[in-house]
Amino acid sequence: MSSSRLHLLPLLLLAIACTAALSAADGLAVKYPRDYGLARDPAVLFADDFESGDMQKWDERRGRIVMSDSAPHSGRWSVEMPMERGQKQSPDAIKWFLPGADTVYVRFYVKFSADYRYSHHFVWLLANQAKNKWSGFGKAGKQPDDTYYSTGMEPWFAWGKNPPPGEVNLYSYFLDMRPDSKMPGKYWGNAFFPPGPAAGEAASAHRAVPALDRWQCWEFMLSANTAPDVADGRQAMWLDGKLVGEFTGIRWRRDLDLKVNCLWLEHYGYDPGDPAKRFWGERQSVWFDDVVVATRYIGPMIGP
Repeated sequence: MSSSRLHLLPLLLLAIACTAALSAADGLAVKYPRDYGLARDPAVLFADDFESGDMQKWDERRGRIVMSDSAPHSGRWSVEMPMERGQKQSPDAIKWFLPGADTVYVRFYVKFSADYRYSHHFVWLLANQAKNKWSGFGKAGKQPDDTYYSTGMEPWFAWGKNPPPGEVNLYSYFLDMRPDSKMPGKYWGNAFFPPGPAAGEAASAHRAVPALDRWQCWEFMLSANTAPDVADGRQAMWLDGKLVGEFTGIRWRRDLDLKVNCLWLEHYGYDPGDPAKRFWGERQSVWFDDVVVATRYIGPMIGP
């Protein structure tokens, strides 16, 4: 190991220890009961509690998105993204926070309908080029070429081994990702399952399956590597303030100017490529509320 890497090792170990030690008591939300004033914290890059009754804070909105005043997580409004058979466009919303940051956390509350089955893709953090904010989109099956990287926190059905909505995992595109062993030249996102630090396996004894028909706090983070040839990047995820998976040793980028700068709220499925198609119902919905993106750990909302 080179002297430069030896010098970085203590910092890497400290960063890992700090992530593992994070809990709700360490989050930004502790200082802002019911999130009042949280959006103005210097560490916050974006926040939307949907109390405006619209989606005007988001840069792109596609598909059927419904403002709902039926049992939101807090306040009066949440946003519903229904999924229906035969629809050509799954609903999604995109927010860029350029130029971005090397380490980004996102927190959101989510509720799955009581009849929910499975989806294809869910909520993402992306790193796009500063001069091309779309450089991380439309890259399914492609190995990153240092113009993007991304990770998404998703429920995974594991070919029917997991009950709906599936177990949480991180689905990631990064420089050193593994190719598809059965499809030469294809690089589908690599999945990371609890608890880490290795990628793990689906439907293991460590799986975390969210409940249906109730609000739950989801959080995940992406921390980019600090040098082009150093695999000290990380990612982690939490449910209701409990760390359920932490993964280390990831080389996301060579270009250190390539920062995390986009949140993609996506409810994608019922498409021809959806691997869960044999489990489809006629309709299912997901609701989102109290979304926050920050450069520090956020934690669940505090208060009654």
